[in-house]
Amino acid sequence: MDIKKANRFRIAATLILGLTAVFWLITGILGMIGGVPNEIYNIVFAVIVLFLIALSSRRPLMWGIITSSLGVVLAMYFLIALPDFYTALLPLLLMCAPLAISGLLFIEADWAMKKKD
Repeated sequence: MDIKKANRFRIAATLILGLTAVFWLITGILGMIGGVPNEIYNIVFAVIVLFLIALSSRRPLMWGIITSSLGVVLAMYFLIALPDFYTALLPLLLMCAPLAISGLLFIEADWAMKKKD
């Protein structure tokens, strides 16, 4: 029973990160086609997220901690670098929240797998 629960957590985390990666990849490609400067950063972020998906599927506890920590560090960066909270709200919701939530789901998947009743 715990394996099913662990797989649900892992699938949910992968789905969240996968949708985030697809969103930023499409945004980056459309921005580059439209001639928006610095859209390569969106594509780089999408590749990093895909990299995190691949690594988190092998070692969910370690990479779940790294993924959620990356989300928190990015949130702190946006809150410090941007002038006010309302300017930082969009990056917080579209970049930081999916990283933090999926990282926590990967951690929970690992704990559910190791849980003994």
